Amino acid sequence: MKGGVVLRLLLYWLRALRASIGVLLHLAERALHRVPGCQLLRALHPWPRDRDGAPTSRRIVATWQRGAAGTGDWSKIQEQPPRRHVDGDGTCIHGPESQLPATSSLQSLFDGAGRLDLAGLRKVVYETGMDASERKVTWKFLFGVYPADSTTEERRRLDQQLVARYRSMKNAWKQQFPSAKRMKVQSDLELSLAIMKYEQQEMEAAKVPAEHGLWLQSINQPQFWASLRDIDADVPRTDRHRSFFQRQGLVKLLYLREILITFAAFHQDIGYCQGMTSFASHFLETLDSEFDAFWCFVNCMRHWAPSLTAQGVACKIQTTEELLRHVDPELHHHIARTSKERLLFCLSWLLLRFQRELGHEDALRVMEIGALEGDPTELAARLLPHCREGEDRSAPHRDGVSFEVLLCVALLIQHRQQLLQYQHVHDFFLFAHRLQGKLALDALRRVDRPL
Repeated sequence: MKGGVVLRLLLYWLRALRASIGVLLHLAERALHRVPGCQLLRALHPWPRDRDGAPTSRRIVATWQRGAAGTGDWSKIQEQPPRRHVDGDGTCIHGPESQLPATSSLQSLFDGAGRLDLAGLRKVVYETGMDASERKVTWKFLFGVYPADSTTEERRRLDQQLVARYRSMKNAWKQQFPSAKRMKVQSDLELSLAIMKYEQQEMEAAKVPAEHGLWLQSINQPQFWASLRDIDADVPRTDRHRSFFQRQGLVKLLYLREILITFAAFHQDIGYCQGMTSFASHFLETLDSEFDAFWCFVNCMRHWAPSLTAQGVACKIQTTEELLRHVDPELHHHIARTSKERLLFCLSWLLLRFQRELGHEDALRVMEIGALEGDPTELAARLLPHCREGEDRSAPHRDGVSFEVLLCVALLIQHRQQLLQYQHVHDFFLFAHRLQGKLALDALRRVDRPL
C-alpha cells in the first residue's frame, strides 16, 4: 500500500517537473528569438525545431559559419530560406545546389558556376549514400536530366523548357483522348474525392499556355488504351499507404497516373510495363515534383525498360543461374533438381529490383546504385576479372550482370542452409513471398562465398 502511494507521488512529481521544463524551454525560446545578439547561443541551443522537424540549430550553425567568416557582423546572421526560381504559374524552378542543406558535404562538389564533380558524386552515392534532402538535388544528375558540366543558369533555363514540354505532352494525349483524362474508379470513395480535387487543380493549370505542335504526333490508339487500362489498375494500389500520397487526399496518386500515361503515349517503343509504377512512385515522392519526376523516370526507363520485358527478365534469370552455379554449385544443383522452374521464384526481385522486399530507404539506395552501373560489361569485368574467354566456360555471361542480379545471388547464398532443406517448388515461392518488406541491404554486405 505504502509502495503504491510512493509511486503515485513520484509520478506526480515527474509530471510536474516535465511541465516546468516545458515552460522554461518555451520562455527560453522566446527570449532567444527576441535578443538579436544571441545567435551564437541559439546555435548551441538544441531544442527548437523547424516546421519540417529538422533541428533549428543545424541551420543556424551553418549560417553562422558562412556569415561570420565573411562579415564579422554576428547580428546580421539570420536563417535564409532556400533560393527558388518560380515560373509564371508558381511552379518552382530550382537552382539545384541552392537546395542542398547547408551542412551537406555535397556542397563542395559544385564549383562557383554550379558545375558538378560527377565522379565525386558517384563515389558518395556508392560508398555512403545520401539523405532525402540531398536526393532532391542529386537525382537529376544521377538519372541524366542535368549534364554535370552545366551551370546553375543553364539548368534554370533547362528546367523551364522541360516543364513547358511536359505540359505540352500532357495536353497532347488529353486532346486526342478526352475520355482518358478522368480516372474511372469503383467503390473507392477516398480516390474518387481525390479525382474531384485534382480536376479542380487541372482547371487552374489549364489557364497556362502550352507549346504547340507536339499534339500532332501520332499516338498508337490500341497501345495507348491498353497501357491506360494497366496503369489505372496499378496506380490505385501503388504506395498509397505512404504519408506522401496520403497528403491532400491521395491527389498525388493522380500525378503519378499523369506521369505514366504521358510516358506511355510518347514512348511507344517502350510502352507501359507492370512494375513501372514502383519506380515512378519513388521519383515522385523523392523529388516532390511532377515535372522532375517525369524526366528522371524517362531517362531511367530508357536504360531499365528492356529489363522489364519478358525477354529482359528471362535474360536476368539466366544470368543469375549462371552466376549462382559459378559461386555455389551445390545450391544451384539443389534448386535445379527440386524446382523445374529453377529461379522463377526470384522473378519479382529481378523485375522490380527488390523494391517490394527492401525497406523504403534501401529501395531508394538500390535505384541510386543502379544509376551508377553504366556499361554492365565493365561492371562484370571488375567483379570477375579472372573469368576470361576460354578460361572458364562456366562463368556467368558478363553482359547480363547487374546490381540486382548480384543482390539476388547474395540473398540466395545468405539463406542457402534454409534453401537446401526445401523439397518442393512451393517452398521456394513461399520463401520469396515472406521476404517482402523484411530485407535489409546491410544484411547482405558480408555474404561470403561458400567453401
